[in-house]
Amino acid sequence: MKISKNFVLTLLLYSLFILTASAIHHLLSPPPIQYVRSIICFGLAPALILYANDKQLWFRFSLRWVIKVSRRPILSSFLFVVGALASFDLAFHLPFSPYVHLFLLWFGSFFYWAPLLLQCSFIKLPNYMRRFLYIMLTSLLFVLYHEASSYFNGVYESEAFFYTGVIIMIIQLFALIMEWADAEKNTDPVNVKGYFKSVSKN
Repeated sequence: MKISKNFVLTLLLYSLFILTASAIHHLLSPPPIQYVRSIICFGLAPALILYANDKQLWFRFSLRWVIKVSRRPILSSFLFVVGALASFDLAFHLPFSPYVHLFLLWFGSFFYWAPLLLQCSFIKLPNYMRRFLYIMLTSLLFVLYHEASSYFNGVYESEAFFYTGVIIMIIQLFALIMEWADAEKNTDPVNVKGYFKSVSKN
């Protein structure tokens, strides 16, 4: 049985996620909800998108709106900040606050990963520069939000979630750069030459 390169990369990324989340949880001993947040945001949400890719669920008409949102990185970033980050501080003023937050976290995390992982045959993947800028934007928002939250609240309640997220985002950025470099190796030199120097007709 032939093992695809994408499968190996996915397995490696999930292995790193499990080791990272386990190590941070062991070292910091955070409240259980922080561990659950890390698993949902950086484990289950991307796994669901990869499963939908594999089963080609995006062909269903009821899921077309997900594709439209995933093609808008600014909207995806906004949903990520509101659902996965701000909801942690805001939802605890509501009844059943942990459940409200975990629902919003799932929603925001799903749309964080969609521009990076969602694939189907009838849409074109965002180019590497667009995905690179998206990772940089969301990573910056992720760090700034946690720093601002800890400053105003006077306590770092999301420390384990924060460190897990930063490490996973660095791994994701590294994986994208490796994929980008590999794609650049396969550039057709004849076509590239034609951009800068006219090719003779003979």
